[in-house]
Amino acid sequence: MIEPSFRNVEIRYQTAQVVPPPYAHFFTIAIRSMDDKGLQIDFTMTYTDRDELEEEEITGEGFTANDDYTWSGRLLPVWTQTVGELVRKTQLKPFDEEKLNDNQDYFLVSVERENQSKSSGTPSHRTEWQFLSQELIQAVYEVSGKEKPFEVTYVEIESGNRTEARLTASFSRREVRLETRKNNQSQSRALPWKELTSMMEVFYAVDYDSEAALPDLPRKTGRYLNLGTPEWYETGTSLIGDEGAVNKLRKLLNRLTQ
Repeated sequence: MIEPSFRNVEIRYQTAQVVPPPYAHFFTIAIRSMDDKGLQIDFTMTYTDRDELEEEEITGEGFTANDDYTWSGRLLPVWTQTVGELVRKTQLKPFDEEKLNDNQDYFLVSVERENQSKSSGTPSHRTEWQFLSQELIQAVYEVSGKEKPFEVTYVEIESGNRTEARLTASFSRREVRLETRKNNQSQSRALPWKELTSMMEVFYAVDYDSEAALPDLPRKTGRYLNLGTPEWYETGTSLIGDEGAVNKLRKLLNRLTQ
C-alpha cells in the first residue's frame, strides 16, 4: 500500500447564506492517518436555522425533526490511500472568508503533512475534494448503521424467464459489485469504483412516479427497478421527466444485464 502523505486532514464546509432551512447545514470531517490500520474519523453534521420552521415544514422536505449527527470511528485502510493520493496532488490557496458572497459556500481544507508542515486554504482539485467529502460521509453513515450500502435491483420478466441484475456499492469498502442471474446461471464481478458516480447520476436524474409504484415485485411480464426501498417501478410506465435521462437509464439497465 502507498504510504500516507499526511498525518491529519480536516474538511470544513457550510452551505451558502442563500440556502434556506431545512437544507442549510455545515459539517466537519477530521481525519487522522493510522497508517496500515486505516483512518480515524471524527465527523459532525449540524443543520442550522431550523428553529424558525414548524416541524411539518421540515418533515415535508424529507428530513426528520433532528438530522444533526456526530460519529467517531475508523475507516478501512483503502481510505488511507484514497485520501493520501488526493493530498499529494493538492495545493492549498489562501482563503478569505470575508470575500465570500451570499451565493458561495464555505469550503476549507487543512492538512498536516508527514514532514509536520501545516497549511489551510481552498484546495486545488476542489471538485474532487467535494466528491471525497460526500463519499466519506456516506462511508460514515454506512459504518455507523445510519444508512445501508447503495443498492439497485433490476428485473426483466419475459415469457416466464427472469433476468436479474443487482448493483451494490459499499462506501465503507469502496467496492462496487454487480451480481447477475440469467437462465439459472449466476455471475458476480467487481466494477471500478470510479464508475459509481456516473451510474448514480443516471439513476437519480430520472423522476420516479410514486403513484405508479408497486409494493412488491410483480410476476407478470415487464421490466422492474428497485432503488433499495420497498417500492418497485415498472420502467415502461413509472419513469417520468426528461426523455433523455429516461433513455440513459434504460440503456444503463440493459448494459447491467448483459
